[in-house]
Amino acid sequence: MLLRALIAQGERENYYSIVAKVASDLTAANSFYERNGFATSLLKQGGQSRNRTINIRVHQLATPNLLSLMVAPPATKIDIQPRKRSFEAPIYAIDLNVLFDAIRTSRPRSGLAGALIEAAFRHQVRISKSPEFEMELRRTSYNPKDDPILALAQRIPTLPKQEKEVLDALASSISALVFPERTKNGGLSKNDKSDVMHLSSAIAGGVVGYITSDEKVLSAREGLMNEFGLDVIGLAEFVALLDDQPVEHDGPTQRQSRHYRIEIPTAEATVAVLKREGFDTDSFLSDFDVIDCQLLSVSDGDGIIGVSALKTAAALEQPARGIVCVRQHHPFSSTVADYLVSHQVRSCSSANPGHLLLFDAPTHPITRRVAISQGFQPSTSTSLTLSKLALGQPVLESTWAKARLAIERIGGLKIQTTCPSFDGKKVQIRTHHEEHEISLFDLETLVSPALFVLPQRAAVVVPITRAYAADLLGTDSQFSFLDIPEAQFLTRRTYFNTIRAARAMIRGAALAFYESSSGGTGRSAIVAIARIVDVTSTPTDAAAEQLQRQGVVEDLKYLTKQPRVLATTFDNLIPLKRPVPFSELRKIGCADGANFISAKSISWSHLSAIVTAGFPNERT
Repeated sequence: MLLRALIAQGERENYYSIVAKVASDLTAANSFYERNGFATSLLKQGGQSRNRTINIRVHQLATPNLLSLMVAPPATKIDIQPRKRSFEAPIYAIDLNVLFDAIRTSRPRSGLAGALIEAAFRHQVRISKSPEFEMELRRTSYNPKDDPILALAQRIPTLPKQEKEVLDALASSISALVFPERTKNGGLSKNDKSDVMHLSSAIAGGVVGYITSDEKVLSAREGLMNEFGLDVIGLAEFVALLDDQPVEHDGPTQRQSRHYRIEIPTAEATVAVLKREGFDTDSFLSDFDVIDCQLLSVSDGDGIIGVSALKTAAALEQPARGIVCVRQHHPFSSTVADYLVSHQVRSCSSANPGHLLLFDAPTHPITRRVAISQGFQPSTSTSLTLSKLALGQPVLESTWAKARLAIERIGGLKIQTTCPSFDGKKVQIRTHHEEHEISLFDLETLVSPALFVLPQRAAVVVPITRAYAADLLGTDSQFSFLDIPEAQFLTRRTYFNTIRAARAMIRGAALAFYESSSGGTGRSAIVAIARIVDVTSTPTDAAAEQLQRQGVVEDLKYLTKQPRVLATTFDNLIPLKRPVPFSELRKIGCADGANFISAKSISWSHLSAIVTAGFPNERT
């Protein structure tokens, strides 16, 4: 505990390292420092009276320095900003079919259209129509003076009328994108021309997007977004975006670990912690109070260590706002900050991809470092703010286009249209101001939690017992009332297995956890996926304390008789919605007679099939 407090203080005050001088014959002391990350840098002769050799041990602190920046430069800083920076609900234009769906209950999309209208009443979104909308209804009405559908349409706000020259210029480009063959042959129908006029008015009117169920228009969404910045979105897809509130999990309101207690604090207790830590959040909380937020706290025997306050977005496409306040001098400050920050990120992306703004207190460098390690970026438009995009889902080759459109919708980042592969090439990204090249690994961190299941990605299946899966992955609800292992507080966790698996465990590879039937209680199924970030060999009797904290195996000698064990650090953990059983894995073609009793490499296409089976009818 004292050593952790010293490390926390050193990192808070931006020291580079801590040095310990330990006599070489003090076996227990050397083992203690070795486990806690103090590596021997040199040997020095001691005093003449005892004539001992002294080990000079150094623990590098997690603070930036010139050498670390030269060896491992940080990922490219990306300017994350919404496409529309208004605090009001975004404006979307709708097509005629959406109106017909809303008023005719016999139509299959009637419920979806009703949900859209309800969202407009709740001010999550503002809907509008083009002037062509009403004109088209008049042309087809039997009695314009007594037409209830026309009367209802007249009450939908109309976009400003535009100059004919402006609309004609837009129509020429739009028709070539949406109806390329018919435009080339000069065979546009009346309905085609009407669709083009709806889109022209939407673009000229500066709306955020256009809601439709027309397959022809939806198939041209990439071109319309790239050329005009118009977000064309299907009705069902749009309604899914409205369901963006954090999921409330069933279970106890208070949970316990060996060191901490997790609970929902009162607003008064939260405000007291913020004041104690000197948080000046008045401008950040300008339009809401702490009592309006979802609150969470982590405490020990001495009181609250850290608090989290999360305010979800009031309207579609607006970012959520979060505050994480942790006592920086506490020995477990980085662990608590890691848990609270990641909890906010996962809450914001539990239903759909999300955008989170986090208050960045200058006096809390440990919390800031933790947030940046999870993919937060300093905001260029707002001071004292970190910004984060979170997909909250795996991305397949077939869903790349949908994922990149979601990223552009919530964060204003334009990512290359062509689906990339893990061949070492960079991904092209364009922000509001400049273009970047970024690796898939760094992009995955930027939008984490996420896992890119794309061509040429290495993947490996590893076995894990049900009890270890519950502790390390949190994939078994039957264990939710037990004490939480410290590993579940961390975004980076450690899976231990034998040295024989080293060839399959590669940094950057995808990791699939197979819950074995060992003991007769396991599900014999893949239950979660993740990303490997580091692989190291470590002695079974002297593993680094950090690796052991990230894992759930108390005695590493239980795993192997060999003197060393393989420690695989992973992040971007995503539990499958539906575990994929062994019988399906055999059909997919990635299972053999060994039944995953040890690590087994699989192809990216096998992993893609597993993810597809694990997320039925989901966003992937």
